[in-house]
Amino acid sequence: MLQALIFTSDVVAEQKPALHWGYVHFPPYFVETAPGLAEGELAALLQRVMQDLQLEMRAQQYPNRRMINLLNEGGLDLAMVISSVLTQQHLYLRSAQPVAMMELAVYWQPGTQPVRQLSDLNNSRLIVMSGYTYGGLREKLEPGNGLIRQLVQIEQHRLGIEALQLDRGEYFLSYRHAMPPESEHQLNYHILDSIEMFLWLRQALPNSGLLMQQIDALLERYNNEAQAAPMP
Repeated sequence: MLQALIFTSDVVAEQKPALHWGYVHFPPYFVETAPGLAEGELAALLQRVMQDLQLEMRAQQYPNRRMINLLNEGGLDLAMVISSVLTQQHLYLRSAQPVAMMELAVYWQPGTQPVRQLSDLNNSRLIVMSGYTYGGLREKLEPGNGLIRQLVQIEQHRLGIEALQLDRGEYFLSYRHAMPPESEHQLNYHILDSIEMFLWLRQALPNSGLLMQQIDALLERYNNEAQAAPMP
């Protein structure tokens, strides 16, 4: 069934223009190694999908806010983001299954009051990634809502550690998988939530519905292969 779905349709022949994939600097998921070239766990997954579908892809890294704005303007063909990033979800089709599960955590330096729940951030200075929605939590964290005293915005996860060390903020809200490995030796943290990341395909593309079916079939096949693989 999968072979027929992928290789007997006319979608591949019709999808001649390279699909525009936009992403942000988000190791280990996405890391730009040269203009138009990305590496990382999810970059490799998307490249595998495109190769199996015999489709071309044009990759481009954007600043956080520019990427989100472009996505909601319908300016990208492909993206891998959490659902709350998309305020215009009708412009895209979403993969049936998530491509990643991200743990949202609060980090702080030893000696700082621990956080076990969101209310523990009361009247604090919080470091956040600019443009990130944090699964819809960002709106609750704006200083005017009475919880956070000050938001300090940065562009990359590593800069969050530096900001903590420079006392620019007392806490840093980040996705655990994106943090440098050494961060858990340097900092204390508490996981607040787990958030799913999906693959999104622009609905206005020719045969987008069938193309998403193909993508879903491939993602399911990859997942089954990974589960059946012997443990290292």
